[in-house]
Amino acid sequence: QLCMCQPGGKAGKLKKPRPSQQSLENEQEGTDNTNLPACMSGVGWHARGDKLPEEKRVPFNRPTARQVYDALPFVRRYFMYWVRHTGKKEKLFINTFQPLQHKPYYGVPCGGIGSGSIGRDFRGGFCKFGLRPGLIEHKVNVVPSDQFILSVRRPGEAEACYQKVLCGADIDRSGQLSAWDFDFPEKDIAFRGLYPRSWTAYTIDELSLVVVLRQISPVIPNNYKDSSLPVTAFVFDVENRSSQDYEVSIAFTFRNGTGYYRWEADPDCSSKEFLFNPDQEGAGVYGITLEHNIDRMRCTYALGLKAAENSTASICRSFQPSGSGLGVWKQLRETGDLPDHADEASSAKQAIGICSRTTVAAGEKKESAVEMALVWHMPEVMFGNGERTYKRRYTRHFDEREEGARAMCAYALRERSRWEREIEEWQKPVLEHAHLPRWYKSALFNELYFITDGGSIWFEWDEEWTKREPHLSEYSRAVMKQHGRFGYLESWEYRMVNTYDVHFYASFALAALWPALEISVQAEFTDQVEHVDEVVVRFHMEGDRAPQKTRTRVPHDLGNPAADPWLLTNAYVMHDTGKWKDLNLKFVLTSWRDYVCIVHKERAFLEHVYPAVKSLISQGLSTWDTDGDGMIENFGKADQTYDAWQMEGVSAYCGSLWLAALRVAVELAREIGDEESAREWNETLEKAKRVFIEKLWTGEYFRFCERSRSRDSVMADQLCGVWFLQSVSPEMAEELLPLGHVKSALSKIFELNVKRFAGGRMGAVNGMRPDGKVDRAYIQADEMWTGVTYAVAAFMIQQGDYQRAFDTAWGTYDACFNRFGLQYQTPEALYEKKFYRAIGYMRPLAVWAMQWALERHAGLGGANENKGISELHETIFSTSKASVITKGSIDSQPVEAKSDDDVGSEGYGSDEKESAGVLVGASKDKKKSSTTLKTSLASDDAASSSGVSSGKDVVVEAV
Repeated sequence: QLCMCQPGGKAGKLKKPRPSQQSLENEQEGTDNTNLPACMSGVGWHARGDKLPEEKRVPFNRPTARQVYDALPFVRRYFMYWVRHTGKKEKLFINTFQPLQHKPYYGVPCGGIGSGSIGRDFRGGFCKFGLRPGLIEHKVNVVPSDQFILSVRRPGEAEACYQKVLCGADIDRSGQLSAWDFDFPEKDIAFRGLYPRSWTAYTIDELSLVVVLRQISPVIPNNYKDSSLPVTAFVFDVENRSSQDYEVSIAFTFRNGTGYYRWEADPDCSSKEFLFNPDQEGAGVYGITLEHNIDRMRCTYALGLKAAENSTASICRSFQPSGSGLGVWKQLRETGDLPDHADEASSAKQAIGICSRTTVAAGEKKESAVEMALVWHMPEVMFGNGERTYKRRYTRHFDEREEGARAMCAYALRERSRWEREIEEWQKPVLEHAHLPRWYKSALFNELYFITDGGSIWFEWDEEWTKREPHLSEYSRAVMKQHGRFGYLESWEYRMVNTYDVHFYASFALAALWPALEISVQAEFTDQVEHVDEVVVRFHMEGDRAPQKTRTRVPHDLGNPAADPWLLTNAYVMHDTGKWKDLNLKFVLTSWRDYVCIVHKERAFLEHVYPAVKSLISQGLSTWDTDGDGMIENFGKADQTYDAWQMEGVSAYCGSLWLAALRVAVELAREIGDEESAREWNETLEKAKRVFIEKLWTGEYFRFCERSRSRDSVMADQLCGVWFLQSVSPEMAEELLPLGHVKSALSKIFELNVKRFAGGRMGAVNGMRPDGKVDRAYIQADEMWTGVTYAVAAFMIQQGDYQRAFDTAWGTYDACFNRFGLQYQTPEALYEKKFYRAIGYMRPLAVWAMQWALERHAGLGGANENKGISELHETIFSTSKASVITKGSIDSQPVEAKSDDDVGSEGYGSDEKESAGVLVGASKDKKKSSTTLKTSLASDDAASSSGVSSGKDVVVEAV
C-alpha cells in the first residue's frame, strides 16, 4: 500500500482521498463556478458576494486575572497618556483601548508601492483610503458615489431595461444618491483575488449577461518605475449569452475626498476634461480630473477611458455626491450616456464620471470591451506634524502638476497589457507548479497586499534632509538618490514606520522582489546605530525614564506617521527598546543576508555596515553577557519582539539570535580583514554554544528560558537565529547546533505547538507547555503569530520537512482567509478562540521566507528540485476526530493527535502543469558580484521607456 512519508516522522498509510483545498474553498463559499467565465476558477482567494465568516472574531480584550494584575502599573500610566490625547487619538502610536475591528469584506487593494492605496470591497465599491502617507482610514466604508454603474438597453427601446450600481455592499447612504439602484444581489457576485490583480464577475440572469471586472495594479518585481505609480486599471469583459443584442453602458463615478467626513468638503474643488490623442502605439484616452485637497495636501483624481471602435464615450464634469443623483441616473437610463453636468454641485463637494457605451451582439463575448483607469495624484505630501514636505517617488517620472495625473491615466491604459504580461510571467512558475498546494499559491501572492496597503511610503531624495539628519552617511545618500527612501507600517493600528524587529521577518518579500528597497532600509538603519536622541521619555510598561534613542542601539522604528518619521524616531515608548536584545542581533543577520544575496559581497556595502556590526557585537558582550560565559542573558522583562512575554537568563529566542549573529560577525570580520575580532568572536561563539545547550537543551527541544514562568515551555520561534542564518548560509548554520537537536526541536514544535493547538488548523501557537497545554503565563504566549508561523514553516522546508511545513503554514492562511474573514488584513496574532490582535500587520510577509527556502534549499522550479516536493498532498487535517467537511461549512473539532499517524494531509494534488522555469528570487548566476553601488543596484532611470528593467539591472535581477 502507498505511504506518505514525512522527513523525520513516521510513515502513515494513505487514507481515503479528501477534496482538494480549492474544492473545499468553493464549498465553503457556496460559489457555483460552473456558469462563470474560466478566469474565475484560477488560483487565488475566492468568495461569493454573500460570503460570511465561519466564525465571529473580535480584537483581544480578555486577559487572564494574572495578566491583568501584572499589567496594572502599565494600565495606569498608559491611561493617563491616552487621556492626554483625547480628541486626537490618531496621534497615538498604538491605541490600546480602541483597537481596530476587522471588516470581512476586503478584497485586493488598488495602487502601487509607496504612493497611497485605495481599498476595495469584494462585493464592489471603494473603501479604506490610505492616501495620507502612512495612515490607513480603516473607518471608511464603501463610498456611495465611488462606483461602477451598468446600464443595458435592447435595440430600439427608449430606456434601459436594466440599470444598477455594480456593488452588493451594504452602504449607509444617509439620503445620498437616493435615485440610484444599489440592490445588486450579493449572491450573483463572484470574486477572485490574486494580488496585484482581482476579478469580479457580475451575473445578470434575467438578461443572460455576465460582466467581469478585472482590476490591475502595476506591482511588478524589479520594475521600480511602474511599481511606484498611484494608479489602477479596470478592464471589463462582457459576455452576452442571450439571443438578442444589447447596448451596454458602463459608467465610473468618483467624488472628492476619501469618504472620511473631515475631508469631504473642500472649497477648492475643480474638474477638467482631457483627451490624449492616439499615437502610433495605441488608441486615444478620454478622461477627467478632479483637483481638491486632503488634509492640507493637494490631490488630483483622474478617471480615464480608452477609446475603442464602435463605442461612445461620455463625461460628466460635475454632480453633487450628497444629492439624489437623479440627473446622472436618469440621463444614463434614457441615453446610455452621462450628462455633462447634473445635480447642481457645490464648490465644496463634487463628483465626476466617465462612461463607455458599446453594443454586444447575441452570443458574443466581448473581451476588454471597456478599459478604464483611476489615478490619485498626490505628488507632495507631509506627515502629521507637517514639519517638512516629501515628493513621492513616482514624481521622478511624471509631472508634479495636474498634467501628471492625465499622463499617468494615458500611460496606464497604454501599458496595461504589458503590466499583465509581466505579472503573469512573474507568477507563472508558482501557479503552474504541479506540486505546490493551491492555498499556498494564493497565500504567497495575496499576502503581498501589504506592500500596497500597509501604509507604504516611497520618496524621492531631498538634499534638505541632511540639515535635520546629518547622520545620514554618504552610502545611504547614494542609495536614496538612486532608489529613494522607503518605509512601511508595522500595522494599520501600530503606527510606526519600519519597525525593525518585525521587518526582520517581513524583509524576505523585499529582498526577493524589490531588493533595492531592502538595501535602502538596511543602509538607513546602519546610520541610526550611532545616532542619539537625548530627549528623556517615560516608558509605559516599566515606568523607567531613558533617552528616546540610545547610542549603539538599533532603533525599534523610524517614527509615527501621525507625527514626523525620521525626525522623531523610536515612536514605540511602551518599553525602552535600548535594552532589547533582538534588534541589534537582527541587524547583524540582515546585513549578512543583504551582503551575500542582494549586493553579492559588494565592498562598499561591507564597509558601510561592518563598523556598526562590530560596535553592536562588542556592546552585546560588555552589556548583556552578565556572567562572562559568552552567552547573553535576558533581564526578566519583555526585552525583545515578544514584548509582553518575559524571558529571564539565557533564552532560546535571543540566545539563538546571539549564536547566529556571532557566527555572521566572524565571517564579516574575515571578509573585511579584521582577523583579531574574528578570532575573539569565534572563541566567544564556541563558549556560547556550549552554554546554550547546557542550560536550555531538554533532550527534545530548547526550553524557553532559564527562569521566567514560561521557562519550560516549547516556543515555536525558539531557533529563530538558526532559521535566518540557514536561509542564507546553510553551512554556517550547521556549525551552531547539532543537526539532530534542530530537527528534534522542530518535530516537538509540530507535535505540540501545531497539532495540539486549535485542532492543528491554526498554525503554531507561540508557547506550549510540555504536557500539551497552551502556555497562558503571559500575554502573547498563547497567541499564534501569523508571520512567525510562516517563518517556522520556512525553517521546516530548510530541513527538507516539506509536508509538515505546509501543514503548519496552511492553518494560518485557512484561518485568516477562509474562516475568520481576515483576508487582506492579516493580523499579527490569532487566539485559539474568539480573538485576534493587530489587523493589517507587516510580519505575515514572512510567507516569502517559505518561497525563499523552496528556491534555495529545495531547488524549486529547477533541474535540481528535491523530489520530496512531489510527494506533497493538499493540506487538510483530517482524522476521525478532526474536521467534518460539509457543504458550505467546516465543523471544526479538536484533533487529539498523538503521533504522525494521527494527522494526515490527504487530498488530491494539483493537476496544473509543472514549470521548469527558475522563480523570481532564485539566483541566476551566483558567481556574479559587483564592487560598486552603481553596478549592484541599477537605477530605474536605466529602465526602458516602457518601464521594463533593462539589461543593466544585472545584479538586482539576479537576486
